[in-house]
Amino acid sequence: MDFNLTEQQEMFQRQVRRFAENELTPVVDIMDKENNYPFEIRPKLAAMNLLGIPFDPKYGGAGADHVCLVLAMEEVAKVLAPMAISMQVGNVTCDRFNKLGTEKQKQEYMIPICENKKVVCFAFTEPDTGSNPKMITTRAKWIGDGYVISGTKRFITHGTFAHASLIFAKDDDGDISLFIVETDRPGFSIDKKMDKLGLRGTELCDLIMEDVKIPEENVLGGKGGKFDALKDAMTIGKMCLSAQCVGLMQASLDEAIKYSMHRMHFDEPIFDLQAIHWLLAEMACGLEAARWLTYRAAFLKDQEINTLKDMAIAKLFATQTAVDVCRWGMQVHGAYGISKEYKIERL
Repeated sequence: MDFNLTEQQEMFQRQVRRFAENELTPVVDIMDKENNYPFEIRPKLAAMNLLGIPFDPKYGGAGADHVCLVLAMEEVAKVLAPMAISMQVGNVTCDRFNKLGTEKQKQEYMIPICENKKVVCFAFTEPDTGSNPKMITTRAKWIGDGYVISGTKRFITHGTFAHASLIFAKDDDGDISLFIVETDRPGFSIDKKMDKLGLRGTELCDLIMEDVKIPEENVLGGKGGKFDALKDAMTIGKMCLSAQCVGLMQASLDEAIKYSMHRMHFDEPIFDLQAIHWLLAEMACGLEAARWLTYRAAFLKDQEINTLKDMAIAKLFATQTAVDVCRWGMQVHGAYGISKEYKIERL
């Protein structure tokens, strides 16, 4: 049982940390307050190989592993969580092409995604189905030389500026297939950007397809059987989300410690109060437990072990614990915790 990062992983972690602190800090308000995406960052993400971390360099990837993907997500989320969501979209869509795509599809999409020449979004959720694949209503009808797709996808990250979308739809047999649908095809429309409470600036919207015709070559991974492919894709998403929660928790703990050491009460910092010690201790314990569950899941993924259960455990624990840790961080700040002058309010 070796709990140490490799030298290469530690170096990558430091590089992403510097990048996040230097490049993402200045655009926090653009995403959080203005609810806009800072497009000037995307070429920098691509230059850092952050849009395709665990993939072969011949397809534009960084040639790293899933532990590096987790480390990057954590460091970026510490500074700006919505940008980590943006990275997640690139890595999840690349993962689908990497595992299901033909050589032509990999060349056509993976390299441009990693180089920020194309943006592909991931579209499964629908207005009335939530995340239940059995209730998908989007349909793909075979017409002899391709498919006609109709339906609506909801809460799609990067939907407002994607060049294409990976659409899960039911085919004529009622089975789930996966389709590459370019967003400039006739019948494809994009609803307005959603204004939401948290993780702002990720350009969330509905995708509406009304008899959108695509060629047969736009089927990804062959006809049918894509429920298992969806579950596999969800493991990557859960791993990325768990890492983002770890980043949020680390930032919350850092902010709580910093505030408590400077906030004075009766001529002493509140850091010295036992009640504050209890809160900081709870935060640190939750953070470490979530971190190592997440790192372990990523390590197992790199060993090509089925991680469906491990990713689900990590995601459940990390998300629940992140809510508690950020709430405790706000408690340390007291009344100032709801002030936008302090980072903990956003966290």
